[in-house]
Amino acid sequence: MDRAAVAVVALLVASLAAPVAGQPAPAADDHSTAVEADTELVRQSATDALSAADADSDGQTATIQKRVELFLTPEEPGRIDVVVAYTLPDAVSSLSVRVPDRTVGVETSDFEQTSDDYEWDGEDDAAQLRVTVDANRSASGSRSGALAQEGEYSFLDAGDWAVVTVPTFRTGWGWSGPEGLTVDISETTSVAGEGSTGGELALLGDVTEYTRTASGQTFTLAVPARADMAEGVDDVLDALAAASQRMQVGDRDDRVWIGVAPTDAEWGVRGVEYGGNDAWVLADARLDEPSNVWLHEYVHTRQGYTTAESGRWTMEAAAEYYAAALSLDLDYVDFSQYREYLGYGGRDPWREAVLASPSTWSSGANYLKGSLVWGDLDRRVRLATDHRAAMRDVLWALNRQDGDVSNGDVVDAVRNASTPAVASAAERFTTTDATPEMWSRGEYSAAFSVEPPRLTVADTEYSVAGPFRNETFQTVPTLYVGETLTVTATVTNAGGTRGEYEARLDDGNRTVAVDSGSLAGDESTELAVEHMLASAGTYNLTLGRDTRPVTVRSPATVRVQDLSVDPDRVPVGGRVNVTATLANPTADPARGPVAVTLDDERVAALNVTLAAGASTTRTTTLTLSAAGRYEVGAGDQMVTVRSGESSGTAPGFGLTVAALAASAAALVAARAR
Repeated sequence: MDRAAVAVVALLVASLAAPVAGQPAPAADDHSTAVEADTELVRQSATDALSAADADSDGQTATIQKRVELFLTPEEPGRIDVVVAYTLPDAVSSLSVRVPDRTVGVETSDFEQTSDDYEWDGEDDAAQLRVTVDANRSASGSRSGALAQEGEYSFLDAGDWAVVTVPTFRTGWGWSGPEGLTVDISETTSVAGEGSTGGELALLGDVTEYTRTASGQTFTLAVPARADMAEGVDDVLDALAAASQRMQVGDRDDRVWIGVAPTDAEWGVRGVEYGGNDAWVLADARLDEPSNVWLHEYVHTRQGYTTAESGRWTMEAAAEYYAAALSLDLDYVDFSQYREYLGYGGRDPWREAVLASPSTWSSGANYLKGSLVWGDLDRRVRLATDHRAAMRDVLWALNRQDGDVSNGDVVDAVRNASTPAVASAAERFTTTDATPEMWSRGEYSAAFSVEPPRLTVADTEYSVAGPFRNETFQTVPTLYVGETLTVTATVTNAGGTRGEYEARLDDGNRTVAVDSGSLAGDESTELAVEHMLASAGTYNLTLGRDTRPVTVRSPATVRVQDLSVDPDRVPVGGRVNVTATLANPTADPARGPVAVTLDDERVAALNVTLAAGASTTRTTTLTLSAAGRYEVGAGDQMVTVRSGESSGTAPGFGLTVAALAASAAALVAARAR
């Protein structure tokens, strides 16, 4: 999940004023800077803000490698150590790091402390900080992830094991370079020794990871040795895979990490979703409960929006409702359990709450009354549209909204998905203390027995053709300017009524490829979109209701390692072979041509395509039609060649002088005898 209002995209700014995102970086005499997102939810690099349409297709990108590593400190329960290490490209001229808020100690020989942060000393291309942070956090806030326990903690370091958040190191950097150069940052997170992390949360200690791939998502379940799970690992992964297939609401992360928390601690919650696609769940959580915490936390990973105060209720309401509805759909609970649990929202004290006014909530009202209201609206939308829509269409619309979602936005989304009458009910149940009645088994059957359109996309392949490779991938690869991307997949309508599908690739401003149509219930077809990528930037690929970024980079610049000429002296009209050793020391493919110049005038080109780390030689022949001294150049290499001078005589000596020189040599030789 990518919560747009919280994920503050890094800014590209010049030394005096901030250019529009996507404008070329300043020339070598200017100093450019960038800042990582200052948030614990999402961290993005500066170039992530560039759309394909705005990016400079001739620009080059250098990348700062940032590595965060977490360490247990058994001698200090409640605290962990974290090392953040940077590998810096030559273009980087400055780097600043702001340590996490809960830092209690810092060790470094590569940075100097200032009043606000730590500044790199500029001496080496590798720099690191080691910090000690307080790891324990109390359960609080409106997004606790489940109804409260009796204990205190939402994150805890017990000494020999820990369930913690990955601390955030806000990083800023500056660089100098040619026009078109940008510098971004790439981050990896790991655990020193035993443990597991999804990048936002981590389990430290003896942990085993289990994975499952379904509906374009890879699930990792991290289970500590000390955690005694109430459910089998395969059963939990089965539930997550089934929920992924049924939740057609957009905002589908490629990877979801869920840690299992041991029960022998004073937990204040039964589960927490954090950072968009990481969560933890208590080991004793069960699947056969309508308050299914496993599914509740998964639904949170599919909520990609932030809310205004009046829209806060939707976060827990939707998660709690779909946890119960999916549990019923997957036969983990029966209708009576489902009905009893959702019915709690109609009881005191929760029924008195006004959902759009959080100050009126009794504890858990957004969970209990909220889920009852969301479910009642789901029933009404299905009936009003003759089973062509459901509240998942509303959730999809909220995921697509820019800016904070208010309760008015929720009502509008209900109206757009169904009818004004249903929207009126949504407004009444959220802006007053009016409470819907829990529906009967017969009412449930009338609304839910026929499934609205549910378009699923499977067997997706990404074929890449072009100057660098011809390969097929199962996940979206990084692409390069000049390559052609072809996306193929099978789309199926798993619902009971006809629905429309669309596959679309856009560059941020316009659609560049599309394939669309409609399918009756249980029908399938093949779809395909294809496009030659002519500019660098971030494209958006939409398959059904899921949109994912497609990163397109400019190829690296071919570097000239060596340049030679043979011969270096020729008569007028003579031919010179110019040979260049060409290399690509970067991690990206590189592509020519490399210009060959004669006295700074381009006279030839060396065409070359190089894989990452590869090198080769290329030769071209020049004819020198006039006498003189010439400078032959390629890249930053230069050699001299002369024309009009015999390679066998000194300049200015004719045949007579040469003959006299030979006679003198013979005379000297005779005297020597």
